Amino acid sequence: MRGICGILSAAALLAGHATPALAQEAGTSFEQAQYEACLNLINDNPEAAYEEGLAWRAQGGSWPAMHCIALSQVALGQYGIAARRLESTAEGAVVATDETRAIMFGQAGDAWLAANEPANAERAFRRGRDFGPGDAGLALGVAEAAILQESWANAQTAAGDAIGLDAGLARGWQIRAQAHLEQGNLDAASADLNEALARDGENIEALVLRGRIAEARRTGG
Repeated sequence: MRGICGILSAAALLAGHATPALAQEAGTSFEQAQYEACLNLINDNPEAAYEEGLAWRAQGGSWPAMHCIALSQVALGQYGIAARRLESTAEGAVVATDETRAIMFGQAGDAWLAANEPANAERAFRRGRDFGPGDAGLALGVAEAAILQESWANAQTAAGDAIGLDAGLARGWQIRAQAHLEQGNLDAASADLNEALARDGENIEALVLRGRIAEARRTGG
């Protein structure tokens, strides 16, 4: 879901999140339809979706209007502004389900990563976990943000959480392998990397990490 640099395209941020399932929580049938229409417009014309969201908000639209505005800003590449709006929308959407609020915090974390602000991303992902403790993607987001901050112990723990929720996450095994390597635990790094490669044997970053582990063994550090 998240690249090592945390730079995600607008399409990746939107895919799998802005779905009709969220629209079903938007309130009245009219608001649901307006929400879906605004979300669908984002891919084709994010500027128009942004303007539509602003007009809707001015007419009294609640969190769905704010969410559409924020996702429009993601599509326009305004990642930091969008991330702040996504966080505030998620915090304020008290009538939405925990799952929906977790999704919005996850989107905020993704946007912060795209803005190269991993500390803010970690905060958003951790807040999302308050609403979605069983969401492996949120745990992986914490791990991604931690590894970018060179917070090796936190990355190890968060990657372990992600793996515990979904052992098929190759990226989780890879992050934990890197965290072990950076802390000098080469045996654990090798074991986790083998798990990562067993799930995604052609991943270039994982193959580079294998070379780093081999070099560390060769040089004794």
